[in-house]
Amino acid sequence: MRPVLRRLARKVIPVPLRVALLHWPAMLELLRHERLPLGSAGAHVVTSRSTPLRRERLTYDESLQRAKEQNVARAVELLDGLTLAPGARFSWHRHLGPPVRWRGFAAGPELHDDQLEAGGGGGLCQVANLLFYLAIHAGLELEERHRHALDLFPDDSRTVPFGCGATVFFPKKDLKFINTSGSALTLRLKILDGALLGALQAASPLPFRCELVERDHRFEQRDGATFRHNRLFRRWHFDDGSTREEWLADHDARVAYPVTSPPP
Repeated sequence: MRPVLRRLARKVIPVPLRVALLHWPAMLELLRHERLPLGSAGAHVVTSRSTPLRRERLTYDESLQRAKEQNVARAVELLDGLTLAPGARFSWHRHLGPPVRWRGFAAGPELHDDQLEAGGGGGLCQVANLLFYLAIHAGLELEERHRHALDLFPDDSRTVPFGCGATVFFPKKDLKFINTSGSALTLRLKILDGALLGALQAASPLPFRCELVERDHRFEQRDGATFRHNRLFRRWHFDDGSTREEWLADHDARVAYPVTSPPP
C-alpha cells in the first residue's frame, strides 16, 4: 500500500507543501554542521565559466523567469567568497540552506514528474551546474551529483558536453564535493551583463589542469521517444607532462525538444 499512498499524496498534496513538510528535520540537521568560512585564497584563477541567465530556445513564463533570476542572485549572495581549505567538503544544502520565501527565494521553474511547475528556489540548478563544472576542472573529488532525466534544450548555446548539469532539490538531492586539490580555494560568483560568472581562485597555480572529455555521444529512438546518450571523463594534465583519465558518468536522458534526424 505504501507505493499507492505515495502516488496518491503526489496527486493530492501540492509540491511546495510536500517540500515544506520535509524542511524542518533537514533544517535542524543542517544546524549541526559547520559552514565554510568567507575569505580569499588568492587571486590566481584556477578555472572559470560564464552562463547566460536567459536562453532563446528555453523560454519560461516571464514571472517564472524573473523568479529564477531572483533565486540565482540570492544564491550568489550566499555562496560568493566561500573558502574551501584542503580536505574541506562542500554541500549545496548545507551552505545554501533551504530555498524558502523568508530567506529571499521565490517560486521559480522546476521539473516534477517531467512537468514544469513553480517551486521554491526553482532555477537554482543553473548555479549548481556551474559549481559542478568548476569542481571538475579544479580536480575536486565528487561525492554526490544528480541529473534531470530530461535533455531540456538543444545545443544552440551549449558550450560544454551534454550531461554537465547538477540537479539539486532540498533536502534530498544534494551536490557535494571535497577539495582534494592540495590548495585552499575560494569560490567567486557574480552576475554581470545578464550572465552568471563563477570562478575558483587559489594563491598560486595548481600542478595540474583538467578538462572534460565526451565519448559515445548518440541519439536513439526507443519506445516512441528520443533519448540522448554519452559518457563523460575527466582528463588530467600534470606539470611533469603525464596525463590520465577518470570516468565521471554515463548519461541517458529523454529529449524534450524536436530532433529532426537523430543518428541511428
